Amino acid sequence: MKLNLLGPLKPEQAATTHPAVVSLIVDILISLDCEVMLCEDMDSINTLKETGILPVLEQYNLPFYNLREYGYTDIEVAGITYKYSSLIAMCDVLIEIPKFKTHMLTNYTGAIKNMFGCIKKEQRKETHKFLDETDFANVLCSIYSIKKPDIVIMDAIVAMEGMGPSFGNPKYLGKLVLGTDGVLVDYYCTNMTGFDIRQLKTLQQAMKRELSILKTPQEFSLYCPKEVDRNDELYRLPIYESGDRKTYISVLRRLFTIDYDVCIRCGKCAEVCPFGAIEIIDKKPKNNRNKCNLCICCMELCPVGAIRLSIKKK
Repeated sequence: MKLNLLGPLKPEQAATTHPAVVSLIVDILISLDCEVMLCEDMDSINTLKETGILPVLEQYNLPFYNLREYGYTDIEVAGITYKYSSLIAMCDVLIEIPKFKTHMLTNYTGAIKNMFGCIKKEQRKETHKFLDETDFANVLCSIYSIKKPDIVIMDAIVAMEGMGPSFGNPKYLGKLVLGTDGVLVDYYCTNMTGFDIRQLKTLQQAMKRELSILKTPQEFSLYCPKEVDRNDELYRLPIYESGDRKTYISVLRRLFTIDYDVCIRCGKCAEVCPFGAIEIIDKKPKNNRNKCNLCICCMELCPVGAIRLSIKKK
């Protein structure tokens, strides 16, 4: 079971797979005499504690498999060699339990994006240098294609809207979406919450590369709600393309802020920045806007949400 454990964030923040969902699925699998392996790539056991997953492990007497401890296998896709989790590559049945959220870089994150965590951390950092949105979408699709999940169970009971994927706002949807096709699950969830599918590069590339069992837009439309419930719509940042996107990112850079009252001086932001835009000076992180390409790695992985863009929801 590949979870989404972005960092040491509490379940009520809606940034990680909820422990109640994990417990439910583990209970079912154990009743079917399955050997259950909960896994994710993470920096410390503190993530298991804060996300509420540790009590689930203790309840069912299960170990946790940190992907980075079990090595990586070189797998080439579309001319790029990925350091892919050996544990994931060898498992008999892969069940993926992503959290459905908005995402400042890819607009949304779900089944396709969650498999990004299967490659080595250092390579994830490097791939964020793919500044073109379509190029990065292709990387996500390539990683997803290496071992497509057999079952996807999307935790969309309490989703996230706004400044996702780490520190947006919880949004109750009350949905647990199950499927054997991760692309279709993503398509359904984004359609359900008011996204314009044509603007979602990751989903469009996945459909173009035929990573779904469905092949045409007409087939996909059969599985989507005809009308979007206004109560299910997510607040999303605007989606811009080409020159407009570059201008938009330039504007957002000026809104980059570090809250030093919240910052715990852990240095994680400087460690994960692919562009060397964050330096630790006098034990405080400082951002060089001339180097920053707004890949949001620092925001995504800051354990306390000290790094944000000062955008207010209207």
